[in-house]
Amino acid sequence: MKHYTVEEWSKYARQELTSEEQLEYEIHLSSCDECLDKYMQGLELTTDTFPRLAEAAEDAIVESVMQRIEYESTRSFQAVEIPSQPLSKRQDRTASSFLRHPVFHYAVAAVITLLLMGTSTFHSLMDRIGSAETNIEAGPWVQEEIRSSVSQKIMEKTIVMLDSLQPKHERGGTR
Repeated sequence: MKHYTVEEWSKYARQELTSEEQLEYEIHLSSCDECLDKYMQGLELTTDTFPRLAEAAEDAIVESVMQRIEYESTRSFQAVEIPSQPLSKRQDRTASSFLRHPVFHYAVAAVITLLLMGTSTFHSLMDRIGSAETNIEAGPWVQEEIRSSVSQKIMEKTIVMLDSLQPKHERGGTR
């Protein structure tokens, strides 16, 4: 891989190369960290050759950017809809404090608990947990009889197939 010198990268930065050479330099720059460092050094050497904006132009650009930022920020605040009849401060505070109060949260939890108990969700959940505990307490031979997983069946068939291939391979046969 050919590496370019700092002077060559300075020429590239000043755009003193043909379009084919510039393309070649760009392709090389995308894949070579060493030349990227040399390119950065070449840029630093050529900064004095770049045109400098007049101070008045710099100030005008800064002022334009700041006006645009101010315009966008005020526009985003205006986009938020303000209710036509605002709540009084007292109503707003009582509504938010009521929803944040721990008693409200306990009441919601109690209602959800009663609803789940009324629909016997807890009862069916306890039945499932109890059957799972009996499966765990049973010995491994009982568990296999009760339920054999799909992955276990696949593993068993794979082992049988590999065992059938093993003797053929030992006799010098092909798979």
